[in-house]
Parts: sequence; C-alpha cells; structure tokens
Amino acid sequence: MPAPIRRTARSSRPAAASLCLVLLATAAAPAWARDDYPARPITMIVPFGPGGTSDIMARILQKPLTEALGKGVVIENRAGAGGAIGMSELARAPRDGYTIGLSVVGPEAIQPAIRKTGYAPDSFDHICGTYEVPLMMMVKNDSPWHRLQDVIDAARQHPGKINYGSSGAGTVLHLSMQGLMDAAGASALHVPYKSSGEMVTGLMGGQIDVFDETPTVSRQYKLRPLALFSETRLAAYPDVPTVKELGYPIAFSVWGGLIAPKGLPAAVRAKLEAACDQAVHTAAYQEAANKLDTPLVYKKGADFASFVNAEYARYGAIVKRIGLDKE
Repeated sequence: MPAPIRRTARSSRPAAASLCLVLLATAAAPAWARDDYPARPITMIVPFGPGGTSDIMARILQKPLTEALGKGVVIENRAGAGGAIGMSELARAPRDGYTIGLSVVGPEAIQPAIRKTGYAPDSFDHICGTYEVPLMMMVKNDSPWHRLQDVIDAARQHPGKINYGSSGAGTVLHLSMQGLMDAAGASALHVPYKSSGEMVTGLMGGQIDVFDETPTVSRQYKLRPLALFSETRLAAYPDVPTVKELGYPIAFSVWGGLIAPKGLPAAVRAKLEAACDQAVHTAAYQEAANKLDTPLVYKKGADFASFVNAEYARYGAIVKRIGLDKE
C-alpha cells in the first residue's frame, strides 16, 4: 500500500496566498467593477461661480440627471482664472465616475491656448454635449444705449472710457467684445470678474456699462439685448439684430456638456452617457432650457469630443492672432 502523500507547510503556502489575494482583490474592487455604480452621490464641478449660464444650465440638469443615475448629483462651483481652476481640479480627480464636470467653451477650448493650465481637451472623457447658444450684447434697462451702434459710437468717441465686463480674461465673453472693438476700430476697457453673477452685479452697480452673455442671462436678469453674435436671428428675439447684419461678421457662442477625467472605466462611461441622454431628453429639462432661451443641442460623447477639439483649434488661432498667449 503506497504511503500517504504528506502536505508540507511549504507546498500549501502558495495556494493559501493565492486565495488571500483573490479575497483581498474582491473586497477592494471598486464599485464599477461590481456593477453597482453609482453607489454614492456624484459631484459635478462647475468652473464658474453661481448666477451665470454655466451654473444655471448645470442646475436645470441636476435633477433629471440624479433621477437617471439613481443617486444624488451635487454641484460644486469652482470659480477663478476664467474657469481654469475648476477644470484643473476636475482633470486631477479620480477616474471613477464620482467626479464629473460641466465643460464650457472658455475653460476647455480657450484657456489652454492662452496659458499653461495643466490640461487640454484630451485630458477629459467627453460624456455628452447639452447646449449651444449664441452670445448677446446687453445693457441694463436704464442705459442710454438702445442699439449696437450706440455702443460703438461711444467707444469711438471716448476711447478706453467705456467699461465692458467678462467672466475672466480670455473667456469667450472677453474675446467676443474685444473682437468687435477691433473690427469696429473702437476701444473699450475690459473689466474681468470671477463669474457672470458678479458681472451682473457690476452692471447694476454702474462699475461696467455693457457685456456679452447668453440670452439666458438677459432673460434671467431682465437686461436689454442689443445684438446677437450669430449667423441668424433667434426666434425668441425677432427684433434683436445680429452683429453680422450690422456690418461685423463675427460669431461667438457658449456651449456646454458633461465631461470627466480621462480614463473612465468603460462601464462607468457608458452609464454616464446613457444617463445624460435620458436626462436631457426629459420634458422637464427641455422645458426649463427653452424658457431660458438655451434649447437642447445634444451631442453624443464622440461627437462632442470632435466638436470641442475643433473649437480648441479655432480659438487657439484667435488667441495667437491677437497675442493673448504672450500676455
């Protein structure tokens, strides 16, 4: 009869070690690997302060996105440096789907062309595009200016005396007004703010005379629109001419969408893309967006990424042409 095989401590150790590793890996597996993402609330970084278009659009998306994901979406405003502070924080966040952000034209497509921000469009996964709306020049209701030409005439007659606001140097709000002044052979003083909300306060208090923003802000704060930076007039503002109609072929828009740090797990990205699609196509979201004159302009993740890269190239050329990258 053969002798029984003796299992030595040495021979049993590899099996025991392997079993321990499997158990540890299972216990430490992230939520997405266990297919229960999201297992906790998600933070959405908005790279501007409260009150502007970005913040308003994020907040009307918040509820339907929460319902689509089944977990709360918490908005955190991270203003400063034309939106670059919030975007930098987002780019450094863990790639687990629990920190997402609202991408906006200035922070993603313009700021990296101006300065070393530590990120570029390829630093992010693009989840979906949700809106695009042309900029509008506006003043407060008791302003003596009723036409675009009134502003240009004043800027020509008093060079550097007219103050215009923006949500930060190098933002699309800044470049649109500077582009118009250059095209018209006029001069005005740029006054940067941290957010559109602060800019509105400056307008109401008389620190600035005019600014460009979206129709959303014009309606929200009951400001007087003067002209649109678009190819055609908006149906909601049939009496507001375009800048192009008045002899200045310039077009600028504000767009936005959801992004996340580059490198999301495929399953997490798919869930976020599906949730965004569902959220923005709800009646509640579209009704709220239409009331703010910022209707849904939806782009799937891949299409949004291509669009952003094209905008990055376009604004990079503008920034170099006016020498803003050397300031």
